[in-house]
Amino acid sequence: MKKTLTLFYLLLIVACVNAQSNYKYAVVNKKGEVIVPLGYEKIDVFKNGLAKVTKKDKVGIINTTGKEVVPCLYDEIKDFEDEMAIVSKGNRFGVINTANDTIIPIKQISVTNYYKGTFLVYDNYLFGVIDSTGKVTVPFTKSIGLPYSGGKGYIITTRMDKSEQKIIDRHNNEIYSFPGHRVRDMNDGYLGIWEKKATDQASIYLNLKSPTPYVTYKIVDIEGNVINPSLTIEQNQFFNGGFSRISEDRKVGVIDIQGRLRVPCLYSRIFDFKDGYAKVKQDTTFLYGLNRYGIVNDRGDIIVPCIYDGLGELKENRMVAFLNQKYGFLNRQGQAVISFNFDLAQDFENGYAIVSKNNKYGVIGIDGKIVIPLIYEQIKRIDNALFAASKNLKWGIIDTKGQTQVEFTYKSIMQLSDSEYVAVQQDNYWGVINKQGQQILPITYNEIVSYSEGMFVVSFYPSNFKEE
Repeated sequence: MKKTLTLFYLLLIVACVNAQSNYKYAVVNKKGEVIVPLGYEKIDVFKNGLAKVTKKDKVGIINTTGKEVVPCLYDEIKDFEDEMAIVSKGNRFGVINTANDTIIPIKQISVTNYYKGTFLVYDNYLFGVIDSTGKVTVPFTKSIGLPYSGGKGYIITTRMDKSEQKIIDRHNNEIYSFPGHRVRDMNDGYLGIWEKKATDQASIYLNLKSPTPYVTYKIVDIEGNVINPSLTIEQNQFFNGGFSRISEDRKVGVIDIQGRLRVPCLYSRIFDFKDGYAKVKQDTTFLYGLNRYGIVNDRGDIIVPCIYDGLGELKENRMVAFLNQKYGFLNRQGQAVISFNFDLAQDFENGYAIVSKNNKYGVIGIDGKIVIPLIYEQIKRIDNALFAASKNLKWGIIDTKGQTQVEFTYKSIMQLSDSEYVAVQQDNYWGVINKQGQQILPITYNEIVSYSEGMFVVSFYPSNFKEE
């Protein structure tokens, strides 16, 4: 009996896998007319009139007429930029255009689209630069080339055979060189300069066995000017928005590019600054324990004390906060402006936030007043003025006053990107309506995948739809 059941489940799994492999995709327009026949295993959204498609595990490109402008020959195609895309076959990379003409032969071990049609290329461990015409603008040498964080199309190169570092542009013009120095990009366009010394070589060896970094860097600009002679940065530090994290006694703080202490070393983690504020985390015990979150500004002032179990992002002068198993909202000054009464809460968007209490969902306004009663099983935002809501296991669409705009008749509702359309499900089939409830596509599809540039990507089982 056990063997029979085991065989049955194995056959069932195989049948499900085969069914999934036969799940095909097509493209139809808003009239339901087939633009791309059923037959692809995957169709991405259209971007500038082109979409990636997959057939027999190979990737190609179609246009909005359904023409396969790039045949399904590649293992991967990156997004087109300036009508060029990086492609791969096996472990080799190259570049093609939208007409499938080869710009860079597919034989490179690495290709990166860097700046205005400039590609950083590694060919059999030699580094060079190739432009959008296929011309080599920086000759291939035994080098490592990395993008410079200050932009301008500059590249930091390191000659492996000469231990030489310099900054060049994409036409191989030298911008600055660093004879006798080791250079690291510290982000934000700043460079770290380390002058090689015998004692430093010994320090590097010791560092392999010690948690304390010994190698330090002077911070300079692209012309080699030292920002602050007294400031040195350890090898694991970088700048982000003009700030760098530092550590002391296992606690984290922040300094600025001049080396001034902006946030003292009091925290177990400091998140990136945004609009002058950063979220911080402080452990309640030395090693492990409850994490408490707060907010500091870029002067180190405590805006929100580290008393919260979780903090969201500041949006519309409101921040979701979690305290004692309840959600509420703070303002930019850290004051609790909406009471901690909710079991769940989402960020504010366009003056409204979805909240939940006792497994029922509703919507509040920026003042905390309930604008949509907490009577729904689920609520999803559709746009700035409409929400999809579920009641008695049926979905409909309501406005910000809780008025029904689309009747509660659907098994499920899914927003299609930022468009005016939503996918709706009845029984096991999907269709498309607009936000006023008018039918765009009949409910006859196995899946509505996406909408873009006037096209719907849809799927069927072959038994339900005749492949053209």
